[in-house]
Amino acid sequence: MLASRQAGMAEVATGVLHNVGNVLNSVNVSATLLRDQVRKSETHALLKAAELLKQKNGDPGAFLTSDPQGKLMPEFIIQIAGQLRKEQENTLRELEQLAKNVDHIKDIVAMQQSYARVAGVVEKVSFASLVEDAIQINSAALTRHGVTVIRRFEEVPLLMLDKQKVLQILINLVRNAKYALDECTQDEKRLIITIAKTDGECVMVRVEDNGIGIPPENLTRVFSHGFTTRPSGHGFGLHLGALNAWEMGGSLSAASAGTGRGATFTLILPLQPPVRNL
Repeated sequence: MLASRQAGMAEVATGVLHNVGNVLNSVNVSATLLRDQVRKSETHALLKAAELLKQKNGDPGAFLTSDPQGKLMPEFIIQIAGQLRKEQENTLRELEQLAKNVDHIKDIVAMQQSYARVAGVVEKVSFASLVEDAIQINSAALTRHGVTVIRRFEEVPLLMLDKQKVLQILINLVRNAKYALDECTQDEKRLIITIAKTDGECVMVRVEDNGIGIPPENLTRVFSHGFTTRPSGHGFGLHLGALNAWEMGGSLSAASAGTGRGATFTLILPLQPPVRNL
């Protein structure tokens, strides 16, 4: 169990780094666009016009009214000014996006640090806030792959739980759904996340996608240690998630109508954690 936990924690850390990498890709795109824009800027044309006016400093009025080049100068400057205004708007837009992406990286790192500091601590937590954090950590990848996230959050009581364990489970479920949607041919890639109170003293979160689905023979195997269908996967995430859910007095289950028909993972946790002798 210890080996599974360590492997699962390493997988979560790798997932966080992967999502930071996704945001860094966006940062790199913005930086490249800004660099190319500066290189192609029309400021050099404005500088040439200024230099020409400087050469005619003796009688700029005559130059502008009599010289063929001078007569074209006012319209030329107006055109350059319009182009520079567009450049400025584009630059500001990219800088704003760059700042948002940098803030996103800071948020992901700060979020992970805050959860690492409270690992093992049981406290009252909003389930919705944990789900939002899991979405936020995966948001760059979800956006890049065109996944629409649909939230169906009911009002539920606060839960007494270990935030770190629950976040690990949720990050993994959202990330797995994203991978399932990557491999599907749906025009609209949907990720539906539902929070609701169950009949008992429990709360559930359901993560449902319309991705590649799970064949019947794999529905129970997905929680086995080391089982994965992805070439780059390790098969620790769901196994650890099921262990953590059990330790918290809950459960993690999977359902799918079959290949190509999406999948649903349901995490159920009690409002109050049980006392277990592990």
